[in-house]
Amino acid sequence: MTTKTVQHLRQILDQRHIPAMGAVRAETLNQKAPAGFRPMDHFPESQTVLIFAKPLPLSVFLSPPQTKMHSFYTASFHSEYQTMNETVNGLCMILQEAGHLSLPIPSYSPIRFHKGEPHGLVSLKHAAVEAGLGKMGKNTLLIHPTLGNITRLGGLMTTMPWPEDPLGKLPKPCPESCTKCMDACPVGALSPAGIDKTRCMVNCVEHILMPPRIMARLLKWTTAHSRFMTWIMDLLTISLFNSYGISCFRCLTACPHFPGNRI
Repeated sequence: MTTKTVQHLRQILDQRHIPAMGAVRAETLNQKAPAGFRPMDHFPESQTVLIFAKPLPLSVFLSPPQTKMHSFYTASFHSEYQTMNETVNGLCMILQEAGHLSLPIPSYSPIRFHKGEPHGLVSLKHAAVEAGLGKMGKNTLLIHPTLGNITRLGGLMTTMPWPEDPLGKLPKPCPESCTKCMDACPVGALSPAGIDKTRCMVNCVEHILMPPRIMARLLKWTTAHSRFMTWIMDLLTISLFNSYGISCFRCLTACPHFPGNRI
């Protein structure tokens, strides 16, 4: 039954043009993720987390921006988030019919704040790394060995134990000497220490609710030190991250793993 169910899931993914799937034990993420963002916090019975990756069309990154926003890119990634959510809901029903309760993980929104910064309910990027779908680059984007850094992710938690699939060792994606993404960032949000999410988002997210930079820094500090403000920000971002524009993805296109740089 397990093999038949796995084949059924792969068939659905092929029909939806979702080429990559990986699995990780829920316990692995329970041990590594912060409290409130672990599979056990949302679905204690889960044994496996499945992750799916689908690339965006390369052309949406190459078209010139319209006004301040990359309109084609914005429309494309919102569409793919919806595709992932719909696909994952369907996969959960297939698993349920096979006797395995499963919980879909939102591909993006809603999100929650942790230490003043937004995080997915379960980090799909970190789960994808643990599932062997890729490695995290210096720009904090997932880098898939063949699809590059332009994928969108979906996922689910399930009570189904997944068949063992030994992971091959993926090479480190970023040479120590490479700083192309850091050099490309116009606001210095990237450094060897990681990413300043607030600085990045204020620069690249276009939305009426996005505060100016000086206010965003204050909001980050206040949210990190106040449960009430964390709750308020959780509510605000339900609106903000359901529909927004993007005005910058320079760290993505500057990266050697951007598929457009391989042409």
